Amino acid sequence: MRHTRGKVLVPIALMVLLAVLLVTAVAAQENVGYFRTRIDPHVAGVFINGKYYGTAAMFGHKQTAIKLPPGKYEVEVVDPRYKTLKATVQIEAGKWSVLRHSLKPLSAKATGPFGELITEGFGNAAVYLNGKYYANSQELDTPGQSLLLPPGAYDMKIVDPAGTTLKEQKVEINADETLVISKTGAPVRRKGPEG
Repeated sequence: MRHTRGKVLVPIALMVLLAVLLVTAVAAQENVGYFRTRIDPHVAGVFINGKYYGTAAMFGHKQTAIKLPPGKYEVEVVDPRYKTLKATVQIEAGKWSVLRHSLKPLSAKATGPFGELITEGFGNAAVYLNGKYYANSQELDTPGQSLLLPPGAYDMKIVDPAGTTLKEQKVEINADETLVISKTGAPVRRKGPEG
């Protein structure tokens, strides 16, 4: 006589486990909605209820959408060269919300001379100068990218999406000079533009 009791219980246990996992996944999905951005310029910073998340390009795909509990959210999309976009977004459980917009350029054109600011090693963090968002540090850590600024003194603060201040200091931008701010070292000055 053969014992089949163990062989029957294993498939039943697997089916129960899969059912529990499916119900848990569906319940989890119903408690969040998904927010994506389709913004031009794609390097603009995305703030939700005042919290910095990253650049618009980071949230343009379904795989990188921001998961949020259902509710109303105040969204700001900021690039210092463009008029700030302010929008209210309604997030519904299990649904997608997409913010599509082309920011309007500011009419005033800045004229030189300029200095450059580059950051190194900060990852996805917001760069603030004199209390205003200017760029994502990953953008400024990319070869050939920099922030052109009029010469002068600036209060610089670099903050990650968790709200942690990674670096805070006064910086002096000089004409025709590149200032490199590193997460681990002292600021370095280089003559001439990085290009």
